[in-house]
Amino acid sequence: PHFISSIIQKTTKMDRKGEARTIFVTVGTTLFEKLIQLSTSVEALDWMKQNGYKRLVVQYGKGQKPELRADDIKKRGLEVELYDFKPTLAQDMAQADLILSHAGAGTVCEVLQQKTPRLVVVVNTLLMDNHQLELAHAMHRRNYLFVVESPEDLSNFTLWDDFEQYKPNPPDATNAHSFAQILGSFFGWGHGIASTGDIKNTQAD
Repeated sequence: PHFISSIIQKTTKMDRKGEARTIFVTVGTTLFEKLIQLSTSVEALDWMKQNGYKRLVVQYGKGQKPELRADDIKKRGLEVELYDFKPTLAQDMAQADLILSHAGAGTVCEVLQQKTPRLVVVVNTLLMDNHQLELAHAMHRRNYLFVVESPEDLSNFTLWDDFEQYKPNPPDATNAHSFAQILGSFFGWGHGIASTGDIKNTQAD
């Protein structure tokens, strides 16, 4: 079989902004194979087609490059881009209609600075500590993001329907001071308040 290498088959169907609807999957600098595997499964591609997505961008970090069959992509009319790292993910985040991400503080912080409509964080249950889960829940309580507590839950496509319906607080309505307090409380940045430098230091997560 022929496997996709980077970008395949551009399509013409656009969203209301005149751009193809896009899903961006990112793991930052981490290894999170389950997130990559389940978000690029044939079933996931079917869901994307059914919900009008035309572009899939996957940043797979330290893991293995997903082996997507060219025929599977072509049949679903998708344009796909796969890469391990870029100097910045800001453009891909800004262009996405839906982001599936690991729950690292740096990535969450960067996404929330973008004007993206929906962020879904998937907790890596293989990690030894539960800081990611605690941070994700703190953000979810403020309606900044949607939390998936285990990557295996991505096999439930009723849950993906919930992603599509989710309406977070818009980025310009979030409280930067509150966000800094949340990060500070988890990382011990002086009385629960994170400085600008502290937040920047999380960007590789």
